[in-house]
Amino acid sequence: MKRLPEIQINLFQLAVLLDEEDKKFYDYVIAHNVYCSHCRGVAKEGIDVEEVYLTDLNDIRVQGRCKVCNGVVGRLFEYGEKKDFYERANRFRNSIKI
Repeated sequence: MKRLPEIQINLFQLAVLLDEEDKKFYDYVIAHNVYCSHCRGVAKEGIDVEEVYLTDLNDIRVQGRCKVCNGVVGRLFEYGEKKDFYERANRFRNSIKI
């Protein structure tokens, strides 16, 4: 089976892909549950999201910076395991011809 390409998406496109429950979870994790290796713990003030990717498995990968130390951080959201999200992500890919 051919693997899907990983594509960079913007925050508007991310908002279109996520349903209300997923948006709440995403916002909570970004604000309270991203590990920062420089701070050696959770980024206490959250992170500034710089890049968002739709992975080859239709998961969401976020890269950004810790708001406390400005260290590079990342987080993977395994939304692709949810059938409805996976199907939305595939429709999104088709709509942008990827």
